[in-house]
Amino acid sequence: MPNEEVSDGRGPLRRLARHLSVFESPAFRFGSWVPSQQRDDGVIVMGWYDPGPEALAFLDDARALITPFDWPAWASGPEGQALIGHPEAVASASADDLRKLLTTYVRSERFGDGTLEAVFASGILTAIVRRAGVLAADRRTPSDP
Repeated sequence: MPNEEVSDGRGPLRRLARHLSVFESPAFRFGSWVPSQQRDDGVIVMGWYDPGPEALAFLDDARALITPFDWPAWASGPEGQALIGHPEAVASASADDLRKLLTTYVRSERFGDGTLEAVFASGILTAIVRRAGVLAADRRTPSDP
């Protein structure tokens, strides 16, 4: 019998869904800020955002869905604007919408440390993980990532 995770294409969605209980835990913190520091030689090392171990595990799983596309154009267009910043809208998102959202947020982190922390705090990442679980479990919904 073939491996169901491989044969049905829902493996990346299932892996994302496994993060739901962690993301919903009140004690969970996505990461923390490392403050700027001055070294002994006088050089100032700028601070940065340091994702925690669970956040890094989530990002490893999210990368399976990230694909190249014109994410800035999508994010500023009507389709992106309907989802970005709207956790309630993510509840009806397709797998392709989740892929686009994750790509947009992960790529945005490269331009601004802490972007993913803000997205997590807004409830969007938890909504994405929750929706991934619904899509992964629904046998009627074809997988499109």
